[in-house]
Amino acid sequence: MKIVEGRKVIWETDNFIVVVPPDPHISREEGGHLIIIGKGDKCRYNSRLDFTPQEVLEVQRLCQMICKAYKKAMKKRNVDIVRINYFEAGNWAYKDEYMENGEIKPFYHEHIYGRTLNAKKQVFPEAPYLPNRNTGFYDDFKPLNDEDVSYIIEEMKTLELDEKYSKEKWRIN
Repeated sequence: MKIVEGRKVIWETDNFIVVVPPDPHISREEGGHLIIIGKGDKCRYNSRLDFTPQEVLEVQRLCQMICKAYKKAMKKRNVDIVRINYFEAGNWAYKDEYMENGEIKPFYHEHIYGRTLNAKKQVFPEAPYLPNRNTGFYDDFKPLNDEDVSYIIEEMKTLELDEKYSKEKWRIN
């Protein structure tokens, strides 16, 4: 399994990757957490406002596919995701502890939060609660495991063959 900056890579396109954060905002049993980030120089895009039209299509296709695969795979793993929340972030880059040499460095990344009806800490249907990391709120949260990732990858392989997600249909090179 490929690892990028300590994160398991689930899927890659030409310009984006989907990763499992090792320190999730939502624990695996409550739905879990994935992140889409840019690859290479795309990682330093400030937000989706910097994307070319082609990249917008690419990331939207990826987002739809990964979310569909995620819900289906996790249901097979006995985690029934009833809703996906999407969150393009970057706000924490403005906190002192995340700045690089005093410089603000936000970059495009889109959080994907699986939500379950039986959640105890990230209670659904409330919006995810995202306090600062140093509060201890996330300390006992578990990331998706290798078996979860394998199931998601298998679902992605199936979706790659689905006409709905063909690159031609999406006009992706």
